[in-house]
Amino acid sequence: MHLRKTMTTLWRQYLCNGCFVFAACCPVIAVAEPQNGFGAYVGYIGASENGVSSDGISIGVDAQFTINDSWSLNPYLMTSAEHSSAATTVSDELVGMQIRRWFGEWFAGVQLFAHDRLIVANGTAQNSAYGAAPGVLAGIEYPGGWGAEIQAETLENSATPGVLRNAVRLHLTYRWY
Repeated sequence: MHLRKTMTTLWRQYLCNGCFVFAACCPVIAVAEPQNGFGAYVGYIGASENGVSSDGISIGVDAQFTINDSWSLNPYLMTSAEHSSAATTVSDELVGMQIRRWFGEWFAGVQLFAHDRLIVANGTAQNSAYGAAPGVLAGIEYPGGWGAEIQAETLENSATPGVLRNAVRLHLTYRWY
């Protein structure tokens, strides 16, 4: 168990660091700049927590603030409603910050967020986990406002021993400039 936990932690660190280094080292690829505006997301979430899988709908909003023609900061709020393979309902709320590196209409980034997850079975709260967690994302945003993104995130909670949650979100997005 300890080896699996160590390997998972290393994999997440290498993935996050690799995306950030790639984004920082590729200034010649950027040909357009991000635009300030408010965005909305809707899409699918698939998650796994301690061997139990869940999936459902994910929705969110953000505000994009350009730093320069290659970088933006995106504070966001997100929630999801999921049904698990263990006949439970999972409610997952996030508040976080993304930093995005833009390559024309495409972007890659990292995110840090506060996570609050609640599992409910038969109308009774079964388990709750919360804390800070990292993630990575990539996507495309067209000049007309429409776009798509994928986010990968993880939560390993020290306040609730034994909680290891990994999730992938696929979103359709729209941004008002």
